[in-house]
Amino acid sequence: MKTWHSIDSLVTGSVNSESKIIPAPMFNPTMGTGIAVLPVYVYRLKGTDESTHPSTSQGILFFNFSGSFMAGAKQTLYFNRNKYWLDVYAGYASMSFDHYMNDTRVKEEVKFKGFVSNISFAFKVGQHMFIGPIMSNNFVLEDLAGRLLAIGQNEDYMWFHVPGLKYTFDSRDNIFYPESGWFNSISYESLIHRKGNPYNFDKVLISASTYIPLSDKKDMILASHVFAQFGMGALPLHEMASPGAAPILRGYITGNYLNSSMVSLQSELRWMFTDFWGAVGFIGYGWLYDEPRDIGHNLSLPSIGVGARYRLFPAFKINLGLDIAFGRDDNVNIYFKLSESF
Repeated sequence: MKTWHSIDSLVTGSVNSESKIIPAPMFNPTMGTGIAVLPVYVYRLKGTDESTHPSTSQGILFFNFSGSFMAGAKQTLYFNRNKYWLDVYAGYASMSFDHYMNDTRVKEEVKFKGFVSNISFAFKVGQHMFIGPIMSNNFVLEDLAGRLLAIGQNEDYMWFHVPGLKYTFDSRDNIFYPESGWFNSISYESLIHRKGNPYNFDKVLISASTYIPLSDKKDMILASHVFAQFGMGALPLHEMASPGAAPILRGYITGNYLNSSMVSLQSELRWMFTDFWGAVGFIGYGWLYDEPRDIGHNLSLPSIGVGARYRLFPAFKINLGLDIAFGRDDNVNIYFKLSESF
């Protein structure tokens, strides 16, 4: 839930904090049946002005009956009337799932485990504009023989230090449930190459979202999102683009389809028909391919689905969502999540 912007219109009344512990059952054909527990705390930092956005502390604990496990925590902090923000994530995962080799129906098991972390800091440089450094540090072991054959089998843990720079333009009227405005970003990341590490890559990521109210009451919103990743060089699995993550393209299991680059488009109609209940309908399309020059040799990725919303944190306009989405090759997936997909 990477959310930040420069509009001073979020909290009503004198509510300063809300907290919940959310159990989230998980069902998908790739990773099996499991459950996630999501503690969430939304609050305003002590001593900050009321126009400063709420900060969030989040955790996740996930396990399934196949032995996969993930635990992590995420912290987002806003300071000084939103002139600065800090976003930090750290966690451990031990996961296995299926990957379609060379974009066919032939499956191969993917194994991934290790520690991952990401930190980003930004400061305001103009109206709605932010810029700042990003850094990920990951110590992981990943195994997918079919994909890694060209650069050698990965049998040991490896460090990946990936610094970058990110520019953001954000004119949304609400960081959790936007009813108008734009949220755009572009970032560049490059691996610090280490001796003995067969990977060496650069990435450019572009994201753009817009929100258009369709009624005077703003109970119906048309939201659209464009995402692009351009990967150059040899990328490890955890740096590749993959449909399945909600901001990218729903209707797929993350990891089923992997490649260095991807472009996706989505539009979603959001309707809050009461103060607490709402519904969404969405459609999207994506193209997954290797390096930017190979965009003509892509895998097409259609997406369509519907969902329900419940306003779990009314003061902060944060919804709990349940979506069902359909993709290519009979892919169907259910998403149970906090906040909107983009």
